[in-house]
Amino acid sequence: MRIRTARQREDGPARACLPLLFCPLTTVAKRTPHDPTLPHALWWQAGVYGSLPAVLLWIVARLPAEILYLLFGNAMTAAALFNHAGDTVFVTGWLASAVWLWFTRRRPHGRPAAHAGRAASADPSHEPHHPG
Repeated sequence: MRIRTARQREDGPARACLPLLFCPLTTVAKRTPHDPTLPHALWWQAGVYGSLPAVLLWIVARLPAEILYLLFGNAMTAAALFNHAGDTVFVTGWLASAVWLWFTRRRPHGRPAAHAGRAASADPSHEPHHPG
């Protein structure tokens, strides 16, 4: 059995390097390119960081009427507005997390995202007819 080197794995058998034991920085290669814009592992942060202010808004909405009246002038309107604002912030945060999770999902390597179902069964030499 022949030992392959890291350089041979990247560029093919034409170039040589030291054995893998001596090239520790080039031994691991990712199959998919790294996209630094939205890391997939942090999808939950928008929901959690949106939940914290939402909880604070819900707590303020449930303060006694006297305190809300002293702080904001109208206790009933202030309570309803803070409750609604808490609901909106909470839902918006978790919807942002869902969108983040959806757009950073992993797709099978080598398949286009738009036509993943038809790409495997279609003849590559066939050009589709578009009625016009």
